[in-house]
Amino acid sequence: MTPKIKGHIFVLLAFLVLLGMIVSPVCAASYTPTGYQGLNILDMEKVYFTNVQNLTFDKSAEDKAVMLIHFKAPLDHAVYFTLYYGTNNTVSGSASNYGNVSIWPVHTVTSVITFDGQTDQYSYFDTNPAWDYYMSGYGVNNATNATGILVYHSGYGEFDNDLAIFKEVPNLAVNLIYRVDLYSDTVFDVDISYGSKSEVAKVAGSTITDIIGEWVALLLVMGGTLQLFILMTFQWAKFLIVDNLLLTIGLWFGVTMAFSAVTTVGNGVSVKNLEKFYKTFFGYQRALFNFMVSFWHAMIGLASALISAVGAAWPIIGAIALGAFILMAIGKLFG
Repeated sequence: MTPKIKGHIFVLLAFLVLLGMIVSPVCAASYTPTGYQGLNILDMEKVYFTNVQNLTFDKSAEDKAVMLIHFKAPLDHAVYFTLYYGTNNTVSGSASNYGNVSIWPVHTVTSVITFDGQTDQYSYFDTNPAWDYYMSGYGVNNATNATGILVYHSGYGEFDNDLAIFKEVPNLAVNLIYRVDLYSDTVFDVDISYGSKSEVAKVAGSTITDIIGEWVALLLVMGGTLQLFILMTFQWAKFLIVDNLLLTIGLWFGVTMAFSAVTTVGNGVSVKNLEKFYKTFFGYQRALFNFMVSFWHAMIGLASALISAVGAAWPIIGAIALGAFILMAIGKLFG
């Protein structure tokens, strides 16, 4: 009986560990980065700085604002930063990784963030501890829907917010980040995404799900407009060429014959003017025939191109829709 009891104990312990893994993300504070988060779908620019120790990135003299600062904190070193936002407001913090080996609980590295007077840390097992920090210019508190500035670790602890600090900043549209200072006692790499104030203000409070939804809505509107244009074009073609073909041909013959006569024999009837008349008149008929052939070729080519475009874009649209659905489901589950 004893081995069986021990087996039950191990099963119970495994179940408790699994339960802790499932419950812990729900217990953690829940924040969502907003705006541009590494996807090149917005009108943003990105600059890269490598092997720097002291960096000031300032857009106060331009009509620009910072969207995202992404930097690497070298092992056993800290990167210190100060953000300037709104009207001469500042907030400071730091990010660091340091070796911290433990057999139980198992971990080899501890990452620490300080921001706005708060400190948060997360220990994990990692064989390559030069992990990135994403400093999202903006974020939202899922519990209160408050907007603000969010600093978080992009590796372990990212999705359950075990390593994230949020500073509430209302009305982000007028409190955008315009300058960032970074410093470390050793070299590090950083890249900064920025754009026009109007573009940053427009998306600063939007999650990636919101942005995808806006793009899908825009695609639907564009698709509806294009569909209406194509239908109207075919309807006019049907009205003129199919439903009223004889009337259209009669009107065309009458108008071109009158115009040809006025421009050639209007000054007097002669053999030379009659030759010009027939040449001009039949030239218009040839032009009409060429136009009709070219028109139908263009319509067939347009229909073929649309079919090919829809066929090529459908997997992308499906992937975007599936991704949006998954993100919304995760948000509902852990929000």
